[in-house]
Amino acid sequence: MKTFVSSKNIFSCAILWIIALGLLIIIFIEKPEAEAPPIYIFNTIMIGIISMIIWILLDTKYNIIEEILYYYSGPFRGKININSIRKIERHSGLIVPVTYKPALDTKGLIIHYNSFDDIYISPKKQEIFIQELLKINPNIKVVN
Repeated sequence: MKTFVSSKNIFSCAILWIIALGLLIIIFIEKPEAEAPPIYIFNTIMIGIISMIIWILLDTKYNIIEEILYYYSGPFRGKININSIRKIERHSGLIVPVTYKPALDTKGLIIHYNSFDDIYISPKKQEIFIQELLKINPNIKVVN
């Protein structure tokens, strides 16, 4: 098993930490009104959101086990058969032309697999990551 942690963009991670801390502060300064629903419902929702943000920040990684690429980003998880990968495209920028992005950086890889599927990931050691995929499936086209 090979594990690759996600590279992290300082700006993106700082925004997520600020959001989590801001929500935590709101929990402590929020004063319940007489007509409002019970405050514990509000606090439970806020703690759930905070937990998810922190989980994503601390647990975004990619594992290669045999012929399967597993990706983890907090509660969002999945797997891709490496033999179904057609192309890997390097990408840099804030706007990524992909819907699913279990990544924490603006510099990463767009993996095209199956017929029409794609995903954006950002392993810290991109070259080694690509080499590991090519060992399993040498037919992958790598585009710079």
